[in-house]
Amino acid sequence: MDTLPVELLRLIFSHCDPESVRNLRENSRILADVGYSYLLSPKFTAVGWRNDIDRLHSIALHDRLRGSITSICIFLGELSYYDAWSTSWFQNFVTPPDQRNEVMGTARREFDRIERGRKTVGPLHLRADDLREACSALPNLTDFEVTFTQCPLENPLIKEVFDYPSCRKLDRDQTYNNLNAIIFALHGIKLSSFKVDRLPLEVFRLPKHRNHWFAHTQAFDTLKSLNLTLDPSGLQGPGSAFRSVNGLGRILRLTRELTKLKLAFHPYTSENSKFALSFRELLYDFTFEQLTDLTLEGVSCEEDDLKEFLARHGPTLTRLRLGGRGLAKPFEVSLGGVHLYEGTFKSLFTGLRSKLPKLERIHLEGIFECEHHELPSHEAYNFYPLTNENWEEVPRPGWVRSSRNTINCLPFEKYVFYGGPYPGSGLGQQSY
Repeated sequence: MDTLPVELLRLIFSHCDPESVRNLRENSRILADVGYSYLLSPKFTAVGWRNDIDRLHSIALHDRLRGSITSICIFLGELSYYDAWSTSWFQNFVTPPDQRNEVMGTARREFDRIERGRKTVGPLHLRADDLREACSALPNLTDFEVTFTQCPLENPLIKEVFDYPSCRKLDRDQTYNNLNAIIFALHGIKLSSFKVDRLPLEVFRLPKHRNHWFAHTQAFDTLKSLNLTLDPSGLQGPGSAFRSVNGLGRILRLTRELTKLKLAFHPYTSENSKFALSFRELLYDFTFEQLTDLTLEGVSCEEDDLKEFLARHGPTLTRLRLGGRGLAKPFEVSLGGVHLYEGTFKSLFTGLRSKLPKLERIHLEGIFECEHHELPSHEAYNFYPLTNENWEEVPRPGWVRSSRNTINCLPFEKYVFYGGPYPGSGLGQQSY
């Protein structure tokens, strides 16, 4: 193999798993040299119970390895021990006692090991300087993700209970500081994508944290993709919500090169509710001039306000997703959706036909409802998903049953593009 061109050797290495890369490099000096840059996965994952920031720092200071890292994912999620324990016990209630004790005992030992490691390592914000130095030294870093909901563990029981929102806990003060450390670390880096799947919305209200974000979000200037799932459960009153939305809007207006945007609202204290959002207050008349993909989930708004916001992006918008899974448990229907407290979906979908001339796909998921109870204009639907966020087809979920009156969005998508009779009047509607 030493006689093969370097380009072909690189192609071979690119198709090898990590163990195969190590074995192949041991065959000759040339293979060892070519395979050096394939020793590390381009995606680096850091968890709170290992010294991963130290490892990332060492990689970033290594002349040959630091170019391998293109994306970083930091896992900050934590389990609530008692909620997780009771949930797993009920899930395994019919399991034979000996087997149940073994499964739950293994999970408990894994949980204890993680908590010991977490206490030893300490919170992320204590390593803010090391994280910043590491990120600044990675020349090819373009993607950054912060996750609280995607469990990186292999233990099946822990992975299962992590899918239950009630089993996850969040220390809000520590989360503010950890996110501040991440934003500080990304100062001046040209990112392409940024994602947080549980961002406390009140961080944009509290002066200390709000000003910190305003001072260190230059990395957002070059973003092409922004994916934010916001948790508004820490807000207290309309004044708090207004200031938080105002701060969020100021951050969003920095992302002038966005082509893909997701804004989702997951209220953990009331999983079935939607967050009242005014797009006028959020963005005023700001337009994402290159936006092609938009996802909105868990919002309650006016039809005209939403329609006007979408219409501003008519020249570029090609794919639109409304709704999502929300905070649904694995066996529940999708809870994310859209609520209209003024207007109707019929009027909204009719208007999209002319206002979004470049639209190619539209997808609806979750509970959709407008406030017209006991009137003919009342609409309420429960959509199950047909595609994931990458627009790849997904199998029909197991929780879809005729008794739940769940439907798919294909008739509404056809109505938006081709007109004809409005499908809502022919479908079973519900009250939520």
